[in-house]
Amino acid sequence: MQSEVHKEKVEFERRVPSTIMQRNTCYNFYEKVEANIGAVFARYGRLVARHPWKVILVTILVNGLLSIGMIRLHVETDVRTVYTPMNSEANKDSDRVKTLFPDLSGSNFVGLQQLPDLGRQAEVIIRAVSGNVLDASVLAEVEKIYNYIRETTINKMGTSIKFSDICARNAFGCAIEGDFFFSPEFMSAVRTDNVTFPYFHHSTLGPIYYESLVGAFSSNGTHLISAQMLRLTFNIRTDKPNFEYIVSWQNEFVSRMKSFYSPTIEITYMHSKSMEDELDRNISGDIVLFSITFTLMITYACFATFTSRCDVVGQRANLGYPGVIAAGIAITSSFGFVSACGLSFVSIVGVVPFLIIGIGVDDMFILLSGLAGAQGKGSVEDKIAETMRTSGVAITITSVTDLLAFVAGASSVFISVRNFCIYTGVAVIFCYLNQATLFLACLALHEKRVDTNRHFMTCLPVGTKDEGNYQEKSRIYKLCCTGSPPKSRTEAESFLDKFPGWFIPKLVLKLPLKILILVIFAGYLAVSIYGITIIEQGLELKHLVSETSYFYKYRHWLDDNFRSFTPVSFVIPNTVLYASNVTQDNIDKVLKRATSNPSVKNNFQINWLTSYQQSPFYDDSSEYNFVSSLESRFLAHPLYQRFKNDIVIDTVSKRITVSRFYVLSENLKSTTQQGQLMLDMRDVAKSSFISIFAFSPAFIFYEQYVEVLPQTLQTVGIAVGIVFFVTVLFMPHPLLLIYVTITVVMIMIGILGFLPFLGLTLSTITMIHIIMSVGFSVDYAAHICHGFMISDGNTRNERVKEAVMRSGAPIFHGAASSFIGIITLVAATSYIFRSFFGVMVLVIAFGLAHAIFFLPVVLSLIGPHKNKRDNTRTESINSNNLSLEMQAGSKMSLT
Repeated sequence: MQSEVHKEKVEFERRVPSTIMQRNTCYNFYEKVEANIGAVFARYGRLVARHPWKVILVTILVNGLLSIGMIRLHVETDVRTVYTPMNSEANKDSDRVKTLFPDLSGSNFVGLQQLPDLGRQAEVIIRAVSGNVLDASVLAEVEKIYNYIRETTINKMGTSIKFSDICARNAFGCAIEGDFFFSPEFMSAVRTDNVTFPYFHHSTLGPIYYESLVGAFSSNGTHLISAQMLRLTFNIRTDKPNFEYIVSWQNEFVSRMKSFYSPTIEITYMHSKSMEDELDRNISGDIVLFSITFTLMITYACFATFTSRCDVVGQRANLGYPGVIAAGIAITSSFGFVSACGLSFVSIVGVVPFLIIGIGVDDMFILLSGLAGAQGKGSVEDKIAETMRTSGVAITITSVTDLLAFVAGASSVFISVRNFCIYTGVAVIFCYLNQATLFLACLALHEKRVDTNRHFMTCLPVGTKDEGNYQEKSRIYKLCCTGSPPKSRTEAESFLDKFPGWFIPKLVLKLPLKILILVIFAGYLAVSIYGITIIEQGLELKHLVSETSYFYKYRHWLDDNFRSFTPVSFVIPNTVLYASNVTQDNIDKVLKRATSNPSVKNNFQINWLTSYQQSPFYDDSSEYNFVSSLESRFLAHPLYQRFKNDIVIDTVSKRITVSRFYVLSENLKSTTQQGQLMLDMRDVAKSSFISIFAFSPAFIFYEQYVEVLPQTLQTVGIAVGIVFFVTVLFMPHPLLLIYVTITVVMIMIGILGFLPFLGLTLSTITMIHIIMSVGFSVDYAAHICHGFMISDGNTRNERVKEAVMRSGAPIFHGAASSFIGIITLVAATSYIFRSFFGVMVLVIAFGLAHAIFFLPVVLSLIGPHKNKRDNTRTESINSNNLSLEMQAGSKMSLT
């Protein structure tokens, strides 16, 4: 009998024109994929509906056990480790310099010529209340604070430790940059208005280049006229890396600076570990905001799930609690799991809870939308199966695309980006699993209660309003104590669920408004592309800490008022013959080429070879005599002892094994200029025929300026490619792939282009935001496209309207919940959190705008289309198939 039915179906389909069948090939394939995936989720839904309490208990137990891993949570705040590229050339060069040159900070410290990194120091910037520090009375106050800092003392095991016990030293004592400001010679020059600039010639110290030590100054080119600020740097020795008193002294320094007061001067200050200390304090301070976010999210979830039909049986308001709680415990369990695996927690990971709570509630609303559409499907198992059949694909698409976008980011060379993406990716997995287990089980319990006509608060059985026993009851009694299960989507939905489906089609289905929407989006693209052309790259260090931090104030004064000069060393790491004219000419050419660069001062060098040549000790008769005289006579002279830091001599063979020379950059404020300086100096070094490399401690941070753009493009490209692949799996239709890809690209362009208008740069922090936005962009686009594909209608407009009816509420709630999840960050004192808020607002706004305006217009104009004839023929096919199957069933029952 079944074979006869099959033959009749084949004969009927043969009579259908092949062209019509071909037109529906994409749809048929799409529907087949949808049906197969949906069937898997439906079977899973039935399983959960049969054992809801077991699922809840197991989920809570597993999450609780994983959360224990947070006892291993390790916070990494070292800026060099977290915010600069791993294994960068500058980091490798820093390690080489550390190996090649001895650390003489305890005996022969020279500011520009000393360290392979930024070293240790305590620094204070002094601003004159009168507006000019070039005044004898003001300089007298500066000297007071100078002595006040030098007298800072700590007590360890009965021993008093002063700055002089830990200071970097040179031939004149403690190496303090700026201490000449209150020397008798400088004070005399101030009184006679004869302060030479940018060098001050000191009888003992020699010519002092101090342009970077005065801020907001004016000069006539040869003399300093006025200056609002000056700074003092108290250098600390680094040749004893485990010197136990340094940290204690630095903490005491901060305490004393906080209590300092003078009516004549204002101060700001820092020490070499200030940023790390403030980062640690910053993290613990702003995460307190999450408790407020959690409360707001529960409030919104309960309000948004309150059904429009005032009925005590079908009411869904209580479902907001498990939806938010499922996301909340996913955060703790994921953090515990990743911490147990040994991955460090970095400051930017502090925004993950705000992000995940929004993603989890988004999934919650998608499942609730599916449950609303499942009303009237029969048993509880049938409803939960239908919920997962229709919504399981949607939450899987959103979770998988978010996850894979973060997987792409986990390959980044920036530890901040890598760790953030790993923490967030794992949290997305746990959030998805919790929604598909804990929350889905709660939906099953909810439907069991509704199925037995029980009160949503007391769970006691109640009657229906139409029962005779309740006809004489008061209206209030009927409202609070009677009810019945919802029979359709309309009865199950809340007021907010219905609003998008009512409002959006009125805007996007009229031709004049369609044209206006497309024109607006064209303007949006134009503005975004312009913004991309003016975007800056790099992360200012002050933005890593709170604006209330003393370090932020210090960086603000420093960046806005002082000139920034970068010393660049050219290191010759191997033995060469320095007495040779060929070698000397090559070194000279390298330095001349470097100083000819417009970003480098052309009249400044620190060159031991030139100084040696101009000294009476110079002897180039042989390499042996060259090195012997250099070692025993030139470097032994007090005037030239500073060059000991730049030359390493093999005293046995009388060969110079390592040496270096310095140039100084111009005042470069732009991160683009600073990154280009590094690249240019490396090119200069590579032009030499002898082995030379260019290095500056600042290059460690400049690396991010040249790496962040290619890293962003590479990572986002990988993420978009992965997301495209996922879209192919879940929505295999060529037009949809094109529309989703175009939408994602447009959103990404908008986010990048609007960064300058928010005062943000392209940095490791915003790079994280951009990677994150890939997944969000696909989520918004996928919802509306998926809704369009499964909608019926004879015209594109009808199908768009139905798609908005299906998907508008989850899209709207997803955007609203994501916004509520980050709204408290506007009050955060951290730049990281506030910039996250700004970029997330862009992601939500642009994603929502593309989903409810741009894509519906595009789909209504050029969406995948079935014409009326195709629909009729297809319906005829389906009707005939159904008729044949019914006939077969009748015959089977008769037999």
